[in-house]
Amino acid sequence: MSLARAGEDLLKPFSNQRNQHSSTRPQITEFLLVFCMASALSLLANGQANADPSIKTGSVHGQVTVTRKLTSQRMRFRLYPGFKPLPPPTTEEMGNDERRNVVIYLEDTPPRAEKSLPANPPQIIQQGETFIPHVLPIVEGTTVDFPNKDPIFHNVFSLSGARTFDLGRYPQGDSRAITFEQPGIVPVFCHLHSNMSAVVLVLDNPYFAVPNAEGRYSIDGIPEGTYPLIGWHERSERVEQEVTIIAGKSVELDIVIPIEDEEP
Repeated sequence: MSLARAGEDLLKPFSNQRNQHSSTRPQITEFLLVFCMASALSLLANGQANADPSIKTGSVHGQVTVTRKLTSQRMRFRLYPGFKPLPPPTTEEMGNDERRNVVIYLEDTPPRAEKSLPANPPQIIQQGETFIPHVLPIVEGTTVDFPNKDPIFHNVFSLSGARTFDLGRYPQGDSRAITFEQPGIVPVFCHLHSNMSAVVLVLDNPYFAVPNAEGRYSIDGIPEGTYPLIGWHERSERVEQEVTIIAGKSVELDIVIPIEDEEP
């Protein structure tokens, strides 16, 4: 039942009562009061009908494959005549460890009225002289905790232009936090252990995902439109594809990210 109809129904008893007892002041006062309520309900109903519709959204999903970057595109030839040239070296799919270091995100999305900050601060844990996770994507304005779970001191710092900080030395059981207010790539290190490193990828929108163990990703709630979809890995050139989001539909888009081997 509409709000306008509800207001009309509220008037019926008083309309009947007015026909039976048409001249008393209390009844007139009550009638006017209910009439005003019905009018307000009707205006509210019209306002709801004329309100801007909610933003229409869709989603994108797909498979992420991480491969070793080709070191050469040249054909290799045999020394002996009569033999066909060997094919160029092929890419080799890498394991799940590198998938966890991939971030898929959108660029040039419409600005949001409110930031979608997490209810609980995300963490990069120091454990086994390792930062866990190695890559953490966040929205600008997010505060990240750095708890120390090792029985030794750590000193977390970054010299990044996007966010320079030094949390100082602190022992097991302590945690320190930092807020990342500007988009960018923030490499994180430990002054006391040169082998420790992590990356905080600070984004200007919440439309991002990290592939799961099977390499699948999904980004939901995206406003309609056409956007660059970026595949990011710290040892790869950014992989960019265009995606068109349609309301109520999920677009499938697979991504292959070639990365360079780490130096020994």
